[in-house]
Amino acid sequence: MRTRLLSFLVLPLPQAAAGPTGTPIQVAAEVSTVVIAVVSVLLLVVAFALVLQVKKLIRSLQEHVKPVTDRARVAAENVEFITAVVRQDVQKVRSSVSGLSNRLKEASDRMEERVEEFNALMDVVQDEAESVLLDTAAVVRGVRAGAQTMGQRVVGATPEGDGKESTPPEGEVDPEGEDEVDEAMAREAPEGA
Repeated sequence: MRTRLLSFLVLPLPQAAAGPTGTPIQVAAEVSTVVIAVVSVLLLVVAFALVLQVKKLIRSLQEHVKPVTDRARVAAENVEFITAVVRQDVQKVRSSVSGLSNRLKEASDRMEERVEEFNALMDVVQDEAESVLLDTAAVVRGVRAGAQTMGQRVVGATPEGDGKESTPPEGEVDPEGEDEVDEAMAREAPEGA
């Protein structure tokens, strides 16, 4: 009767065809149905208990993980702030280096222009100095030649002389006078000219 009571509660069995006493196969089938029902109920209870324990475990993990996640969030915010500061500093350094590079390039260009201008000035000064030295040498040569010619005329007009001028006739060049002027010019001319 107990079996029938449980089977009635768990699964309704067709009892109209079986009669008051059943065959052993019918009894075995009813018993196996009851066993399966009991095992199913036990499995549901165990599953429910397991679900409750998993919920407790999840709650416990959330309580333990919450400070870690809060700290991780704070650390991530700090890293983000540091990254932003470093990015700004790198941009400042980059702009400073870029500005310095531009200024150095401009200064180099200006220096190069000044060096070129100074070289051009030195070329002009050198040309002018050479021109002045050559003009001075020519004047000195002319003055010496004139002084020598005058000196020879004075010597030739002295009473001891024969009264002839020792100057060459017009169109002729006095080779001795020119040689002396050239030698005197060579001694007095600067070495670089």
